[in-house]
Amino acid sequence: MAIIEINDLNFQYYGKKQYALKNINLEIYEGELVLILGKSGCGKSTLIKCINGLIPNRYEGNYSGDVFVNGLRVKGVNLAKLSEIVGTIMQEVGKQLILSSVEDDVAFGPCNLCLPREEVKKRVYEALKSVNALHLINRDVTELSGGEKQRIAIAGVLAMNPKIILMDEPLANLDSEGVRLIQEQIKKLHKDGKTIIVAENRAEEILNIGVDRIIIMDDGRIIKETKNEEDLLFFSNSIKIPARIFLKDKKQNIEKIIIPTIPKPSIGNIAIKFENVSFSYNSTFALKNINLEIYEGERIALLGNNGAGKSTLSKLMLGLLKPTSGRVIVYGMDTRKKEVYEIAPYVGLVFQDPFNMLFAKTVKEELSYGPKNINIPFEEINKRIKETIKSCNIEHLIEYSPFASSYGEKKRICVGSILTMLPKILILDEPTAGQDYFNYTSFMNFVLNLKDKVRTFILITHDTDLAIEYSDRTIILANGCIIADGPTREILANPENLKKGKIRETSLVETGRKITNGKMLLKMDEIKKFYEYFK
Repeated sequence: MAIIEINDLNFQYYGKKQYALKNINLEIYEGELVLILGKSGCGKSTLIKCINGLIPNRYEGNYSGDVFVNGLRVKGVNLAKLSEIVGTIMQEVGKQLILSSVEDDVAFGPCNLCLPREEVKKRVYEALKSVNALHLINRDVTELSGGEKQRIAIAGVLAMNPKIILMDEPLANLDSEGVRLIQEQIKKLHKDGKTIIVAENRAEEILNIGVDRIIIMDDGRIIKETKNEEDLLFFSNSIKIPARIFLKDKKQNIEKIIIPTIPKPSIGNIAIKFENVSFSYNSTFALKNINLEIYEGERIALLGNNGAGKSTLSKLMLGLLKPTSGRVIVYGMDTRKKEVYEIAPYVGLVFQDPFNMLFAKTVKEELSYGPKNINIPFEEINKRIKETIKSCNIEHLIEYSPFASSYGEKKRICVGSILTMLPKILILDEPTAGQDYFNYTSFMNFVLNLKDKVRTFILITHDTDLAIEYSDRTIILANGCIIADGPTREILANPENLKKGKIRETSLVETGRKITNGKMLLKMDEIKKFYEYFK
């Protein structure tokens, strides 16, 4: 018997013209691990809300059909009772962490079950240990990185010991080590007989665990159910699939491939220079003796795990932080002697967490705020907004509140709010986190096509594939030091660099090495061409 049963489900959010879910019929069986894939806005998150009871019990809208969870009819159910059966790791973890300390936040759920004090303590300890976060137990939640917050949110759900676990983009903000830990946790939960549903854009990482079923959604409908990952080839333009799938049954043709020539990037003068820069938070050094030159026209990826120093490095470029020792020069300006507003026209930063950037009533106001504050003419502002909403695929959101959008849409709105400023250097902190493959690729192509206006791009990322696809130069940071710096395809082809930086070796890295006999790495389009040629 199915532990989750969905019959003829339809849902339309209040005030929206389109239905978010259309005629959903689905059965999930106890102990299954199910992966849901699809573009942002396809209905993945809405389906999860229908299973955990937030729809229709908290969200207003037109609802028809039925959802049953462990025999309970979701419509009209007591949500407190349902929460003992279903646990949800939300996409926007900022909404899920509600108490100030890590220990209190993880304990919140078990306390509300009126469990004995010792049992609560035991659950908190075991949950934090399982996500490798015991060392964070006394930390303030507001001081955590994005990846650390994600782990604490997962621990909070595990402490409730539910039968069903729903995960909405659980890997979105995690570094390589964080992804590995969550993969291990999902494996363990699956082995223990938990029913797990994962809605995720990073298909490869979940497929590597070994899922029981793959569900593909589009435009509010389920368009494919399969147990075979090769079926994903039909959706490779809209879903980021593992590169290894293109190589299956093609190994005999590897020696025939012509390795592409990589053109050298056209670079100009020095835009940013670090001279013997160190920086410490209190007495702990986040960066140590950094010497670095960034040139106009470069596309740079800053790779490294949480705590490696990537965000600190970017804040020094912006003048938000001043060096503890050494100096940072931005277009000839010593940042120690300049205010942030003086550096802002030269360097723009898009934060990792959209909630740290969004504040306006409408998307249009959000995009116009920056240019207005540096006295850009009204007509020019409108021109920039028009170009930005089209390229970021947010035209349909322009008159809506940014807070009514999906997580991926919020990310694109944040990026748009910086792009309307047209800075010379654009820094993007995890620009593709939470985005589907279609918006991932269209957005990055848009950003890099701004090279006539924005000369230099710096991508702060955990995503090795993003670096391969969109950067010419990669800088790997570990423990506050630069451990590798050079052409992306050379730096990331070296297993030793990945090992030192604790960077995950993706299917794109492995497949590129196989096709070229280890000579270099390939982009996904190059691997697709290989597949098509020998198909």
